[in-house]
Amino acid sequence: MSWEAGVMIPPPNSFTEVDFYMTWRVGLLIPSPNSVMEVDFYRSLPHDTTLHTARMFMPDMTTASEEQMLDQFTLPAAAMVRTVLPHIVVFGSTSACLLRGKAYDREICERVGELTGAEPVSVVESVTQALFDARATRVAVVSPYTDDVNRRIKAGLESDGIAVSAMYGMGLSAADGATVTPESIYSFVQSRVGTRVPADALFIASTDYHAMSALSLLKIAYDVPIVTTNLAALQAVKRKLHRLREREMAPAARRPATT
Repeated sequence: MSWEAGVMIPPPNSFTEVDFYMTWRVGLLIPSPNSVMEVDFYRSLPHDTTLHTARMFMPDMTTASEEQMLDQFTLPAAAMVRTVLPHIVVFGSTSACLLRGKAYDREICERVGELTGAEPVSVVESVTQALFDARATRVAVVSPYTDDVNRRIKAGLESDGIAVSAMYGMGLSAADGATVTPESIYSFVQSRVGTRVPADALFIASTDYHAMSALSLLKIAYDVPIVTTNLAALQAVKRKLHRLREREMAPAARRPATT
């Protein structure tokens, strides 16, 4: 049926047509100042997937505000996302892990999953999995952060058995990471790393940093796997989407088409 203004597309009447109409919903919980992660996601998710974002209020970039976000605003944001009936929900913050450890990050992701009825994705665990998939035992890390935050990132990676061979931070506050252009990230990496990455992989940290947009330049310059925080989370989402599609397409899940 050709599209014309005012013409309604009829509802599906068979499972073949349901496949065409099926839309997968991804929820994303992000700190309210984050201006990058949502953009990376809606630019990169598959065509049959929609993004539904809720912001976890964080009035400023202090540790006290991060703690307040975790304690007061994470679960209410998840409750809002629940109303769109998401299939997957991403906890798009590293604060839980950096402030309270990986066990707490896992706990809060489980609570988000239970509250939303969706499959949860941890950004922190996504990065670890991406580095494992790259078979990286030694990693060089680039971030927009100060030494204090970088030390916590290093400790988290090393707790998973991944050695940090080099750490390069821009020394910026969390509020300034999103202002760095992809070209500036590329220039910073080249100025610090040089022509050869001293590791099995390069990890560019932070959800609020234009690292994904710098990938096309970085992949030309370096021949090792490059992992960014947002890319790792997207890869985790796409793996879960693949499994959900397979489950939906399984013969036992299908009813006979009507005639």
